[in-house]
Amino acid sequence: MKYSLQQKGFVLALFSSFAAIAMAFASARAFQPEEAASSAAGNIKSSSGQSAPTQEGRALFLQNCAHCHGEDARGDEGPDLHGLKKTNKRIAKTIMEGIKGEMPKFGAKFTDADVRALTAFIRSLD
Repeated sequence: MKYSLQQKGFVLALFSSFAAIAMAFASARAFQPEEAASSAAGNIKSSSGQSAPTQEGRALFLQNCAHCHGEDARGDEGPDLHGLKKTNKRIAKTIMEGIKGEMPKFGAKFTDADVRALTAFIRSLD
């Protein structure tokens, strides 16, 4: 039996929605914010009021993420990233591993320092 592209898209969207809801309920603990742990370097503020990792994260975000999440990270094709209730570990894992069918993996592209910088930038959006 052949399915049209619209039918395949609908099924994929429906499956993705159910999978996202199931993951949210199954991993509710992973969505709790971590304790704020900052290094001395992370506390150094620039003239813009942002730490160096946060500024680096913003630059990486604009180059790699803004086309889906919007330049202001308020969402477009991807979700709004303001006020996330995920742990830093969960944010880093999502950046590295992506979300199947929704967000590409960046593990091969970003270093650990890049991921920490992106996480710091995302946290600054609260």
